Amino acid sequence: MSTMVSLPPTGVSTCLTSWLLWNIWTARNLLVFENRQIPATTVVSKACSSGREWLQAQVPTSTQLRPALLEFEIPPTRMDVTLCNSDAAWSSANHRAGLGWCFTDLQSTVIQEQSRALAHISSPLVAEALAMREAMLEAKRLSLTKVWFRTDSRELARAIFSESYRVELFGVLMDIEILSSSFIFCFISFVGREYNVAADSLAKAALSCSSPALY
Repeated sequence: MSTMVSLPPTGVSTCLTSWLLWNIWTARNLLVFENRQIPATTVVSKACSSGREWLQAQVPTSTQLRPALLEFEIPPTRMDVTLCNSDAAWSSANHRAGLGWCFTDLQSTVIQEQSRALAHISSPLVAEALAMREAMLEAKRLSLTKVWFRTDSRELARAIFSESYRVELFGVLMDIEILSSSFIFCFISFVGREYNVAADSLAKAALSCSSPALY
C-alpha cells in the first residue's frame, strides 16, 4: 500500500496507508467497546480528511520551497535542467480529454514523449491540470530531479499558486503542489502556444483514441 499513488479527489499524493489503518483501528474500537458500526465509506473519507489536514499543517522547510512561477518564459540559470511541456485537448460533446507531455533538453532534443486519453473530464482546465500532474509523475518515474514544467494555460499557471483552489481542481492541484516539492529544482511557467506544438499534437492525437481510460 505504501508504494501506491493516491489519486484525485483525495488531495493527498503522499502515503495514505497510515491514515487508513488508524481509522480502521478506531472504527474497530468503537465496534468492540461501544457497539457502534462505522460504514467503510466513512472510514475512507475520514482517512482522506486526516491526511489533508496533516499535510496542510506542515511547515515548509528549506528543501520544500514552492516552485517558481513566472508569467513569461525566462530561461532558468542552470544548464542541467530538463524541459517538460504539457497540454490537453478536451471535447465538450462527450467530456473526453487527451493529455500530452514532452520532455526535452535545453537544445530541444526530445527525451521522451507520452500521451493518454481520459473519459469523464469536467472541463478544459481540469484536463490541463491532469496533464501537468501526469507529466510530474512521469518525471519522477524517470528519476528526473531538475525539471522546468511549462503549460500554455495561463489560467492553470495562476490557479496552481492561488491561495484557494477551486473545488473541481482541489485534488489535482494538491497533487501538483506536493509533487513539486519532491524535485531538487522545479520551475513552473506559462509558455505561448507557439512553443508548445509537440505537446499540443500529442494531446489532440490522444483525444482521437477510441479507448479512453476512466478518471
